[in-house]
Amino acid sequence: MKRQPLKYLPVIFLLFIGLEGFSQKIYDIELDVRENSFVINNTAVEMIEEEKYASAARILESVIENDPSFHPAYLNFYRAGSQVDEKKEKVVGVLRKGLEIFEEDDEMAYYLGNLLQREERFEEAIDAYTDAINYSKINGEDFPLVWAYHFNRGNCYLKTGEYHKAIHDYDYALQLSPDNYDILTNRGYSYYKVNQNEKACEDWQEALKLGSKVTQKYLDNYCK
Repeated sequence: MKRQPLKYLPVIFLLFIGLEGFSQKIYDIELDVRENSFVINNTAVEMIEEEKYASAARILESVIENDPSFHPAYLNFYRAGSQVDEKKEKVVGVLRKGLEIFEEDDEMAYYLGNLLQREERFEEAIDAYTDAINYSKINGEDFPLVWAYHFNRGNCYLKTGEYHKAIHDYDYALQLSPDNYDILTNRGYSYYKVNQNEKACEDWQEALKLGSKVTQKYLDNYCK
């Protein structure tokens, strides 16, 4: 599955279903506008690396406004804007706009879910992660982040007390990322909350063997 920055054609920028793993609306983009988008995006990446998040977010907004089909700007705007308190709601809106343009883009839906989860908007985050999961079924689950779609939706279910749903997501995440002690730790806690203490302790023991730094306290408190 290709998930690379979108490329431009000489006069009209076109992308149809299947070319990059998701479908996109069609926009007419002048060559000089697209070239300017590349330059500004690269500058923003350098700013992000220097932790100049507000400046990077500001210049990326102009790219998204003038060249709405330039995919990398959305992802980098998330990287920058999510670090700036007053920009977080703007980032939510921009990612929602991006998902209207780049239909079935699981990575973008995942980043939207991450931001919503950090803002404790768990129901909205669950919806975003569910979109990411559904889109990944279309685009392919070989993308390295897909396990985290399930893991983070599971974390939202854990935080909202929906423990059985959390366990289901953690089960699937472990299929995609075996020997992941973070998943095992959280699944163990979910098992504990539904009174399956033996399974909880087994997960925590395995997580500890794999290098987890936090599960010892669970073993000490709940697995004596």
